[in-house]
Amino acid sequence: MKKGRHTIAVLGAGNFGTAFAHILGQNGHRVHLWNWEEDLIPLKQIKRFRENKMYLKGIHLSEHIHPTEDIEAAVQNAQFVFFAMPSGHVQHTLSYISSLIADNAVLVDLSKGIDPHSLALIPHIMAKHVRPVLKKNIVTISGPSIASQMAKGEKTMMNIASKNVAAMKRVVQVVENGHIRLISTKDVIGVEVAGSFKNVYAIAMGMCDGLGMSLNTKAALITYAVEEIAQLAKAMGGNKRTVYGLAGLGDLVGTALCQDSRNRRFGECLAAGMGSIAACKKIDQTVEGIDAATCLMRLKKKYRLTLPFTEMIYLCIKGNTDVRKRFDRFIQTV
Repeated sequence: MKKGRHTIAVLGAGNFGTAFAHILGQNGHRVHLWNWEEDLIPLKQIKRFRENKMYLKGIHLSEHIHPTEDIEAAVQNAQFVFFAMPSGHVQHTLSYISSLIADNAVLVDLSKGIDPHSLALIPHIMAKHVRPVLKKNIVTISGPSIASQMAKGEKTMMNIASKNVAAMKRVVQVVENGHIRLISTKDVIGVEVAGSFKNVYAIAMGMCDGLGMSLNTKAALITYAVEEIAQLAKAMGGNKRTVYGLAGLGDLVGTALCQDSRNRRFGECLAAGMGSIAACKKIDQTVEGIDAATCLMRLKKKYRLTLPFTEMIYLCIKGNTDVRKRFDRFIQTV
């Protein structure tokens, strides 16, 4: 292996994990890509076709990606471990492999989520379940990053956040290239809150599309979304300014207006009169904004926040409501 190249584990072979593995492979690193045992089709497809036809169709993947069904083999000797699985799986997975991770490895959260039981942010969960020597090496990356566009080499800028500047620099060195740029910040809470809850508001933008609402309306509603996320970030100890940057406004716009966004498409289905269960079946992928909306309502209560947009979205997701009437009532009262 060339000087300066590393062994990297990417845990999660969905669209984003596969795209990140592809970028790391393009940078010359040896990438071990793993996916949970109940979803092995992407790994088999990559081995056979050099393509994840299930989640990242049409992208010929780097030859440096080595799919594996053995998570222990994936993390062995890895200098970096990227977590790109659904947020609800991180705790269990990390508990299982914690003792196998090298002492000097950097753990990178790509999952953008919150634990639905404890309401803890993913980096805080990771810190709780790793050996003391690894607690300082936890980093998070979040921002406007449509997986297919990243994999195709489109210019992409994201935030990277950690209290450990040296760990961030190590990650920047292995990730950045001619089309990927990482902007550093120490505001882990702000970055994580923004990344966790933008999917809720992306559902609302999908409902706008389904109702035939104009860009004028969507642009106005995005400002309310950002303000509500900023309120929560501040209440949880983060910096409101972070929410107006890449990890907040940038990611929200990218997700909310992207035609391929599963959260946006889910909202479009709700506006068409589908219930949440039927809409999820049609999307046929994890819609993170559903659980995030429930968590957001619980955090609203915990921190005694006024989040009317969140309440409206939550009621639409739960059903038994006329989506258009809910939107009209919200717009008339804000």
